[in-house]
Amino acid sequence: MKPLPKIACTALLGLLALVVAPQAQAQVSVNVNTAPPAWGPPVPQGTQFYYIPEIDGYYDLYAQQYIVFQNGQWVALPYNAVGYDPYAFHPVIIDYRGRQPWVYVNAHRDRYPRRVVVVQPVRRVGPPPGQVRRAYREGYQQGRHDDNRGNGNHNGHSRPRRD
Repeated sequence: MKPLPKIACTALLGLLALVVAPQAQAQVSVNVNTAPPAWGPPVPQGTQFYYIPEIDGYYDLYAQQYIVFQNGQWVALPYNAVGYDPYAFHPVIIDYRGRQPWVYVNAHRDRYPRRVVVVQPVRRVGPPPGQVRRAYREGYQQGRHDDNRGNGNHNGHSRPRRD
C-alpha cells in the first residue's frame, strides 16, 4: 500500500473513534476540613462562618481565624490573638459563603445582640465581714468588759473560792 492511502485510512479511523467514543467528563473534588473548633457548636455541611457577638466579629472555619473590626478595617487574626476565652463565646452559625461576611454585620448585630452578664454585688445586712470581730477587740483593749467574763459573776450566782 502506498503511504498516502495509509495516512488517510488512519486519519479516517481516528476521526471515527472520536465521534463514536462517549464524551469524557472531568470531575474535581476538593475536600476542605471545616470541622468546628472544640468551643463551637456543630455546623452543617458547607458552613463557613460563625458570628461571635461577644467580639462583634466572625470566625472563619476554613481559614481557622477570627475576623474583627480594628482601626477602621476588618482584619483577620490568628486563633489565639483575640485575647478572649473562646469557651465563653456564644457563636452563631450564619448562612453565608464568601469572603466578606461583614457586609451583613448590621443585620447580625440586630439579630444577635451581645450577651451582657451583669454581676450584682451581694447585699449583706450588718457590717462587712471581719468588722464585728475588730470592733469587739478594740472595745476589749480599751477596758470595756461588758460581757462579764472573768469578774466572778456567774449568772448571778456566787461561787465559793477554793484555795
